[in-house]
Amino acid sequence: MPRRLFALAVLAFFLSMAAQAQDGATGDLRVRPAPLLGFDDETAQRQRDMERILLTTPQPDSAKMALRILTEEPHVAGTPADYATAVYVRDRMRSFGLESQIVEYTVLLNYPKHVSLALVEPTQEALSLREEPIEGDKDSADSSFFDGFHGYSADGVVTGQVVYANYGRPDDFEALAKMGVSVKGRIVLVRYGNMFRGLKVRLAEERGAIGVLIYSDPADDGYAKGDIYPTGPWRHPSAIQRGSVQYLSTAPGDPTTPGWASTKGAKRLARAEMKNMPKIPSLPISYGEAEKILARLDGPNVPEGFQGALPFAYHVGPGQAKVRMEVVNDYAMRTIWDVITKIPGSEEPDRWVVTGNHRDAWTYGANDPNSGTATMLEMARSLSAALKSGWKPRRSIVICSWDGEEYGLLGSTEWGEDNAKTLPGKAVVYFNIDSAVGGRDFGMSGVPSLRDFLVEAAGDVADPVTGKPIRDAWETAQKNSTKEKWRAEERLRKAQGQPSRPNEAMIGPLGSGSDYTVFLDRLGIPSTDFRFSGANGVYHSAYDDLTWMDRFTDRLFLYHGAAARYWGLVVTRFADAPVLPLHYSRYGQTIEDALTDLQRKVEDYNQDQSDSSKKLRLDVTNAMAAARRIHDAGLRLESAQSAAANDGLVATEADFLAPDGLKGRPWYRHLIYAPGYDTGYEAVIFPEPAQAVKERNQADLDAGMRRLESALSRAAARLEATPQR
Repeated sequence: MPRRLFALAVLAFFLSMAAQAQDGATGDLRVRPAPLLGFDDETAQRQRDMERILLTTPQPDSAKMALRILTEEPHVAGTPADYATAVYVRDRMRSFGLESQIVEYTVLLNYPKHVSLALVEPTQEALSLREEPIEGDKDSADSSFFDGFHGYSADGVVTGQVVYANYGRPDDFEALAKMGVSVKGRIVLVRYGNMFRGLKVRLAEERGAIGVLIYSDPADDGYAKGDIYPTGPWRHPSAIQRGSVQYLSTAPGDPTTPGWASTKGAKRLARAEMKNMPKIPSLPISYGEAEKILARLDGPNVPEGFQGALPFAYHVGPGQAKVRMEVVNDYAMRTIWDVITKIPGSEEPDRWVVTGNHRDAWTYGANDPNSGTATMLEMARSLSAALKSGWKPRRSIVICSWDGEEYGLLGSTEWGEDNAKTLPGKAVVYFNIDSAVGGRDFGMSGVPSLRDFLVEAAGDVADPVTGKPIRDAWETAQKNSTKEKWRAEERLRKAQGQPSRPNEAMIGPLGSGSDYTVFLDRLGIPSTDFRFSGANGVYHSAYDDLTWMDRFTDRLFLYHGAAARYWGLVVTRFADAPVLPLHYSRYGQTIEDALTDLQRKVEDYNQDQSDSSKKLRLDVTNAMAAARRIHDAGLRLESAQSAAANDGLVATEADFLAPDGLKGRPWYRHLIYAPGYDTGYEAVIFPEPAQAVKERNQADLDAGMRRLESALSRAAARLEATPQR
């Protein structure tokens, strides 16, 4: 362990011991009438009595000390500094009296051996791939972090004219083609946003580009949003968004072992066999350097939606600007380190409540991800205090500190694949936090069956500034964002003679981009993700450090405490509830609404087709009937509130899986939710039929609907056969 990290770790150990003796805290429990979801009156009262410990144990000073230690040095996955953070987390867990161990996997990782970028025409100028030092921010002047590079970029030395392709979406490339602008044989410049960066590279590669440059435009997270760092939280002109360009929507995890674990002796694919790796080089650059390229592009003015915030009219190119990019990587099989901490259950030890956060970062990672790690340690310290008071969880709790997330969800995916035979029968839920504190706005996403449970818990944690439940502001924001859609749906329901529905705040669907992916999309385990977010222009840059966090995001570390309280409540309530609080009536309703939306998309497409042979045919009758059965069976089980239903409730999510995976990307198996093939982050509901509609493919639409109907029928039959008492 590096000396600075070791010294701080020792100090943190003694502070944590002292903190456990403290009793003061923020965020009083808002007592509500019993029972809680899944509890009867008696067990709910015992739970609330224990929860006073969870709500009073997290301390700002303890969270800040942990974050200071975790962010003292850059800790890219597989490096010695990364290993030091694994040891630190394991030892902190053990200091709380918890059983904790490091689990190793061997994965393919690249570090930059040599990366450079230069204008070669009309002038010659080297372009920087490094942030500028900021006065008062010692970490920004450190020489130990890597220059800007992309995880899993291909090697290459290429020179070419530049074409600007906006966000690099399919529609953006189509707009260029309509203008007669080709990217073939050229270097494509795109801005971050709207989709996963690796898919920008894939789409450019498919169209013949020889290289890709990706920058963050000030319109998206720079001065167009507000004051830039160090005056404000938004992106500095030299800030570079590092990241992975793995084709995440094809498969996450170690690209040498897609679908199986990267353990010793595992079969490995050769580079040419890997289907989720780019074949052209790419680099991330700052908008300060991108400006020097964009200003020299000729060609037509950009179409609507392409203009960013740099102070000139954008052109699509090509033009005078010709650049040379060099990417030489050090690729090797390297070790990563997950830290797995277990608290055995007293009554159902073979039922696991799994929760996790990743630990590796592209640089210091104060927000992403170690605000989550510091919060996780405070949550674990709270559970330790509850254990010492005599509490024992009904079900086992498994707390996971994942490694290698930034390269492609490596640590969680390999662990999930390594335990694929046992997790679907053991894990009842997965709770994820990535960047726990990036602001003050609470948000959550997950499967619909968890909605009521998550909202209830959010009503019992106070916002540390307003004193109101964190649920309140979230509900207001969600209802406002969906108000017009709800009104349109109400008019339709009225016209069809259907009953009215209230405008309820709903949690968003899960796509990909964080460690819940293997649990939901491959293993069929109910999953969720939550965080506090806000103004953030330092994402994946060297400025994502403690100084930025302290100045602009959580100066008093109060929101780290709020996140730890919420985390503690959802984990222990799910571990202790006699009846698992999975509400499939919500799932059924969500599926019905999504089927209606799919119908509308098909109708909108068909209205534009004068040729009847080009129109799509979609019959959702059987799927709607199955969704209604899921809704009705869920209502009956929720009304009965019987522990006899737990086995059926746990198994239902896996009924939505296709054993052979989605068409064209078999690693993903969930037929209700998946990341969009051309988005990566954003969730697509009914991924097979939705992709078929997008591609205007009737045969695939029919096949996708048959598979969807079968999955919905399986889930409905299981819920209908589940005992109610």
